Amino acid sequence: MKSVEGGAWKWVYYKAASGRVPVKEFIDEQVEEVREKIFFDLQRLVRFNVRLGSPYAEKVEGRDFWELRTKMSGDIYRTFYFAQTGRKFVLLHSIQKKSQKTPKKELDVAEERMKDYLQRVNRRKKTR
Repeated sequence: MKSVEGGAWKWVYYKAASGRVPVKEFIDEQVEEVREKIFFDLQRLVRFNVRLGSPYAEKVEGRDFWELRTKMSGDIYRTFYFAQTGRKFVLLHSIQKKSQKTPKKELDVAEERMKDYLQRVNRRKKTR
């Protein structure tokens, strides 16, 4: 897993069993200005870590993960993540938000990826 460090915290990309890295792919598809702004906000996350709050980061209601909010020229991007032991943020899913409310299916994707990630981490621990 690729990680980027910032202080004592870092972020890692969720990597599917297939080898895909969806958040990295999403960011790579954006124009340069948007990529830079998302990376700026990710650096802010690792700098302020769990203390980062609104308007940049908020817990997703009813879920066990958070959203990092990136605004760029009237467009809104969300990167869903959770904090894990070892001072790292696992980036699960990114979207360009087009409506007031985040679609449930997008939140479900992030939740499924979080469950998958944690199951695979737990399996690795048991085989050691």
